[in-house]
Amino acid sequence: MGTFLVSTYGTNGDVLPFIRIGQALRRRGHEVVLHTHAYYGDTARAAGLGFVPVDTEEAYARTLQDSQHLLLDVLAGVNHLAEFYERNGLWEQIRHEYESMAALAREREPGQVVAVSRHTSGLSVLMLRESHGVPAAWLALSPTLFMAVPLTERLFPRTLAAPANRVRAEVGLSPVDDWAPWLSSADLQLGLWPEWFDGAGERAPDGAELTGFVMHDDAETGELPAEVAALVADGVPAERRPVLLTGGSGQLLHREWYQVAAEACARAGRPGILVCRHRDMVPRPLPEGVLWQPSLPFRTLMPRVGAVVHHGGVLTCARAIASGVPQVILAHGTDRPDNAARLRRLGLAEWLPAARWTTDATAALLARVLDDPGYAARNRDRAPLVDSAAAVEAACDRLEGLLGRSARPVPRITPREVSVRDRIRQLSPEQRALLLQRLRPVPRAPRGEGTEEFECSYHQRRAWLATQVDPEGASAHVATAIRLRGPLDMAALTAAVDEVVARHDGLRTVPVPGADEPRQRVVGGLRSPLRVESSVDAAKWIARVRADPFDLDRGPLVRTALLQVGPEEQVFLLIGHHFVLDAASLGIVVGEIAAAYSARVTGAGPAFDGPAVQYPDVATHQRRRLAGGGLERAIDYWRSTLDGVGPPAELPLPAPAAPREGVGEAIRMLAPDFAERLTAAAGGTGRLSLAPVLLTAYQLLLGRYTGRTDVPVGVFVGGRTEAGTERVVGDFTNIVAVRADLAGEPPLPAAVRRVSEAFAGALAHQDAPFEAVVAALAPPRAPGRPALVGFGFSMQDHRLHEIAWAGLSADVLPIPAGHSHVDLTLIAVPTSTGEIKLIFEYPAGRFAHEAVEALATRFQDLLRLLAGAPDRPVAEAVLASVPEPAPLAAPTPAPPPVEYVAPRTEGEELVAGVVAEVLDLDKVGVHHDFFGLGGHSLHAMRVVGRINAATGLDVPVRLLFARPTVAGLTEVLEEMAAS
Repeated sequence: MGTFLVSTYGTNGDVLPFIRIGQALRRRGHEVVLHTHAYYGDTARAAGLGFVPVDTEEAYARTLQDSQHLLLDVLAGVNHLAEFYERNGLWEQIRHEYESMAALAREREPGQVVAVSRHTSGLSVLMLRESHGVPAAWLALSPTLFMAVPLTERLFPRTLAAPANRVRAEVGLSPVDDWAPWLSSADLQLGLWPEWFDGAGERAPDGAELTGFVMHDDAETGELPAEVAALVADGVPAERRPVLLTGGSGQLLHREWYQVAAEACARAGRPGILVCRHRDMVPRPLPEGVLWQPSLPFRTLMPRVGAVVHHGGVLTCARAIASGVPQVILAHGTDRPDNAARLRRLGLAEWLPAARWTTDATAALLARVLDDPGYAARNRDRAPLVDSAAAVEAACDRLEGLLGRSARPVPRITPREVSVRDRIRQLSPEQRALLLQRLRPVPRAPRGEGTEEFECSYHQRRAWLATQVDPEGASAHVATAIRLRGPLDMAALTAAVDEVVARHDGLRTVPVPGADEPRQRVVGGLRSPLRVESSVDAAKWIARVRADPFDLDRGPLVRTALLQVGPEEQVFLLIGHHFVLDAASLGIVVGEIAAAYSARVTGAGPAFDGPAVQYPDVATHQRRRLAGGGLERAIDYWRSTLDGVGPPAELPLPAPAAPREGVGEAIRMLAPDFAERLTAAAGGTGRLSLAPVLLTAYQLLLGRYTGRTDVPVGVFVGGRTEAGTERVVGDFTNIVAVRADLAGEPPLPAAVRRVSEAFAGALAHQDAPFEAVVAALAPPRAPGRPALVGFGFSMQDHRLHEIAWAGLSADVLPIPAGHSHVDLTLIAVPTSTGEIKLIFEYPAGRFAHEAVEALATRFQDLLRLLAGAPDRPVAEAVLASVPEPAPLAAPTPAPPPVEYVAPRTEGEELVAGVVAEVLDLDKVGVHHDFFGLGGHSLHAMRVVGRINAATGLDVPVRLLFARPTVAGLTEVLEEMAAS
């Protein structure tokens, strides 16, 4: 049998999984020698492992104490890591560990030794691999360890290379010049988490293998102390079950963590059990009802508590899931926020980053997971998938596969592959946000006068193209109207508008032509003068002002207007082009204008601080990040998720009797008590839990009309996934396709879980712009029909009605949509009365209004049946509430294929050549339709841009949509050239 030489450093989460795997290898007959901290000697020996301590218990305690702020200090000043290694004698530990492993390897048979270490920290293991040809395996305990490799490779030469080469020289190894390939030379990379957890965030790199969560159960079982056992006894009612508070076994957390967690538990009215082996980090005194214990057997305790508040360590996450317990995560450091974000996307936990740790915020999250049985239910549903024994065996199988093998040669790597830009691109969102925060700790001042240009975001490009296609339309406009009652100070409002426009680069941005697509320029002194008018018909005034086109060349692309209805009644209207605003930004801008106005009329100080990030920086960051491989990884997810989806299904609804333009609406209202009853029927509580229930019912309705069980729905998402973008003004909106299969006969809770899981996967990959997904997947589409998804859904909660204006009462007025991009969109809007407004939007020229009204009524009926009998199959509710729709008329036969006709003139040759080049085709005939050949909006921009560059003309993109053949577009070009 073989010998496994194992090395790991850290705390319980870093060491105990290796002991568990080593114990399993020992049962298979292998020898296992563990090199780690003396503190774990008894546990390792009890598991039957050979044990070599790398330090003393006293030295380990000092190192833990010294590591409290290590993670943040490394990013603040990279030399701190080198000082930490020297101060705690870690280089001496590495040298002794290598010498011990080398001696053991020399005594064993060649090919029967495997070196194993914790990912990114096993320097001695890689040295052994190099000197003795021993294959090496690196085990990552959480996804962030994989994500951190590029940063580690970049920082290592600046911080640790010199002392590392000194240790190498002491043991007879030559210095390393190119550290990146050496640090990536392990023969096997294992991730100790399951595939479904990996899919909830940035995925493991190609070649890495996933096993599942590995928990050290033997260290977590045992009897509970009497005082703890009394708190979790069988007779304790669920509403009095205590909350477990654990910050892990290390000391890398802020000391405030324990204070905030304990006070939040008391504020939530629950007893608490705080587990922390470091007594100096425990608050004194503890709040009443919170009990401190240095250690407890978590496997025994956790299934009996009401919830767990913890630090985000991956093993605590896994143990809570296995126990079916709701989680609140106060995440700090590098890997823990990523773990927390994944669990939140999966609907298993709530979390707060360190910057938002407050007693009130934590207590609110704790109350949410305690009051909402959906969190516990979802954790229980996942519990069978957290099979530690299977994960251990899978890890052992892969490690055994290295026996009898020699180490691979270390690959060479080019300097381009290890550039700073590449390394930053491969960081996780949390790491990038932390690095950005460290690099730019002060607010970003608004840009002044200048001609500097920036890349457009994908969202800006989409908005610009919409205007090119329909320059007179309002499809790219977003607006809100506020009725203000009371004595209005006009001068204060005008000054407030000027102040807010001046402080946001996004509001002073205009597009400028580029080679293939536009760029953006911030105009320093651009203002948005407040237009003041008087009228009695507010609805017509709102529609007229909203529809006025914007001057994209000069700006501004935000418009403010005031309608004076009466002496103390006005309507304030804010309209923006999607190039500079999205719906969430409307709320930000209105809130800041109200705050600035209130500060002026009350004589208060500044209403707000300057924004930390400006939108042009966000746009540049987005383009560069997605260019670094992030877009390709997200596209891979969408390819697998939307495989075989086909063209969007059509609703079998009659067309209007007479031609109509614009957008039609059918509106229904849900009473507050009914919304709560519906949410509870699906196993959740609260407004946030309503969205997946409505989305599930919507998909059931669409399935009945289309005859499909997996109708994809385009869900509009906010897109503000990066830290620091919460208050940035600009367009972040994206569409993600949620495709859940509701086949079979699931009850409502199970159907909602299916949709929620599909939604979680979509959110985890929302960075891919929808149009980029469409371009990559190239789905079949008919002219004038939506691409990929034919139906939309949006849950809006911008809370405009909660914005306070000093001395004024404010009411939000409804504004009809200006354009519908899909056949049907369901928009759910919470109102100030607690009701939920359901708006069914549709192209007015496509469906008869009475048909959509009937559909809206059937949706309401479906919701009532689902809420009234959640345990029966949802298919029964669908059949009972939605009559079988009448079939569509027989489709018009497809026209015969267009025969190829070669270009006949120089103009046609130019246009055909450009189209062929952009679409990567060998040849294009003069009568072939550009969109029928697979062209889409992004291709259209490139075609027109290249034609303009070649001819010197200024051809608008809309002409390609109007004349999509080579012959038709050439005819227009010749007319323009002759005029």
